[in-house]
Amino acid sequence: MDAEGCHEGVPCPRCGSVRTITYHYVEGFAELECPECGYRSDADELDALTRFESDLAEGRALLERGALGFGADNPEPDLPSIPRRGLKA
Repeated sequence: MDAEGCHEGVPCPRCGSVRTITYHYVEGFAELECPECGYRSDADELDALTRFESDLAEGRALLERGALGFGADNPEPDLPSIPRRGLKA
């Protein structure tokens, strides 16, 4: 999905800055980013995408070897938890 970003002066919901960038996608939706405070309107969706590793078979193999545990931080042993990390273009 390609988006075109532009400065429309939409205030940031977190810090109030009007230096935000609105990205309009041809699919019909828009996202807001703020370079001042780092706010991203899609942050929750990105967290959901980067929560777990993509290779579940490796997670199972590590669990079988005893390398992965589970508990409060990882309630699903087949899905090792992964901290959110920045995306690189």
